[in-house]
Amino acid sequence: MKYLLYRSFGELDKDVKKHELVAVEYGKDIYDVTDALIKAAADDLAGMPEYEKYETAAYAPEPVKDFRRVRRYAYEMMGIVYPTHGDKNILIDFGIVEEAE
Repeated sequence: MKYLLYRSFGELDKDVKKHELVAVEYGKDIYDVTDALIKAAADDLAGMPEYEKYETAAYAPEPVKDFRRVRRYAYEMMGIVYPTHGDKNILIDFGIVEEAE
C-alpha cells in the first residue's frame, strides 16, 4: 500500500485542495508505516522556519473521525509544536491518503 501524508493549514477540514504533500511511505498496512509517518510529520514541522527552534512530535495515525467533513483522507494524525516560552502547544492536523500500489 502507498500512504501519502498531507499537512493542513491547522484544521483538516479547511482548504483541503491546498494541503501540502510532505511524505510518501510504502508498506503492507498503516501499522507498517506508522513510525515513518510520525517521524515525517514531526520532521516536517521542525523544518518550517517558524517552528525550527521548537521541539516537535506527532501522534500515531488513526481513522478519520466521523465528525470530519473531509472525505479525501482515510487516516488523520496530529502534529505538535512545543513552544519554548508559550502557554499553549501548537496543533497541526495531517491527513493520510491510502492507495493501492
